[in-house]
Amino acid sequence: MRSKLAAVSVGLGVFLIVAAALVRFYAYPVLATVPPDYEGVTELEADGAEVLDYGSITSSGPIISETHDLEITSNTVADSGAKAPDDVAVWVNSTTVYREDGSKFQQSRERAPFDAVSGAAVECDECESWTEVAEGEREPVVRQGQIYKFPFDTKKKDYPVWDNSVGEAVDAKFEGEEKVDGLSVYKFVQRIESTMVDTQELPGDKFGSTQPSVDAEMWYGMTRTFYVEPKTGSPVNRVEDRVQELRYDGVTVPVFVGTVQYTDAQVDELVDDAKSNATLLGGMKLLFPALLVLLGAALVAGGLFLGRAARRGRDGAAHRDQELAGV
Repeated sequence: MRSKLAAVSVGLGVFLIVAAALVRFYAYPVLATVPPDYEGVTELEADGAEVLDYGSITSSGPIISETHDLEITSNTVADSGAKAPDDVAVWVNSTTVYREDGSKFQQSRERAPFDAVSGAAVECDECESWTEVAEGEREPVVRQGQIYKFPFDTKKKDYPVWDNSVGEAVDAKFEGEEKVDGLSVYKFVQRIESTMVDTQELPGDKFGSTQPSVDAEMWYGMTRTFYVEPKTGSPVNRVEDRVQELRYDGVTVPVFVGTVQYTDAQVDELVDDAKSNATLLGGMKLLFPALLVLLGAALVAGGLFLGRAARRGRDGAAHRDQELAGV
């Protein structure tokens, strides 16, 4: 009986050790990747933002800005049918900005390929990476740095993050650990100094000039703070202090000056998701494999002990039989 138990114990122990390796080196990598069918909606807000009144560009009088409480909806969907290499995700994002009365202030769309594990942009001609500069008019874009998320198993280091306005990746510097609704997160801050990013030909009288038209400069600056759950690489909050202005001959007109951040309800939802996903990923990477190895090793050791005990029992019985036979 002991020999049968020993064989079962050793066999089960070996199975658990193999299972530990499968969990760590197969199941974990499968989970630690962006799902091919991802679809999500993110709600943001910007209270008291100064934004350009685009109607004042075409109407009589000076160009002016208005103050609004903005609601921002960002829809992101994975293009599972994209002609992309393995381990490359292609997401299409549509962001719409609404005034407090529900009227649409601004809308933008983009399509971006990125590594499904690291979250970093990849060059992929067949993925059709673009930004929509006007309705139905798309401009190809080659992006760099992190796009929508940070890597799975984010490290305490600086990461370059893509910024559409300056058309390049700018480092988001690691600035420590914090808590968001009880969840431990890494804080990264990306600072973009005020930079001229474009010029626009506008009527001169909009800036008090006697010239028929002038080239007004578009200036842009940003301080963007990410609060990232490190196991998943997912931001659970993002705060953007944005300063975008038109400037000409000493006249400055705000185009978008304000703070954009996730709504409280959105933060709560993202924190809940991150907690459950981080627990699962952390378990798959370390805890579950370690427990399986320990249990498997204990079963193997127990099986070997039972096997030796069974052999001793058989040897003892054989010795007694020899003694009886010799009497």
